[in-house]
Amino acid sequence: MIRKACVVCGKLSDRNRCERHRRPAWGDRPVRENRSKLSGSAQQKRARRVLEAHYWVCHVCREFGSDEVDHVIPLSQGGADDESNLRPIHSEPCHRLKTAEEARQGRART
Repeated sequence: MIRKACVVCGKLSDRNRCERHRRPAWGDRPVRENRSKLSGSAQQKRARRVLEAHYWVCHVCREFGSDEVDHVIPLSQGGADDESNLRPIHSEPCHRLKTAEEARQGRART
């Protein structure tokens, strides 16, 4: 069998990633069991309640004018899908930057 270098650390392995950097199988990943099953209109009403409750102030930059809601603790990390875990956020650039930071942290954990 041809051995390959791990794409992360360069250690020789039978696959593209060594044992240390191998990604978990789908069955081993967190399950979004506590995700609410809301209709589109119910999600819109919930988002409106969250925006109004926090006066449209973004939880990342603390500026007025947020246009969407975001999970403070992501569902993939075990966060709840209820109003206590939702906060207003600007779609650009705050949400993009927060998502990029979460992705960076996720890559660092592997």
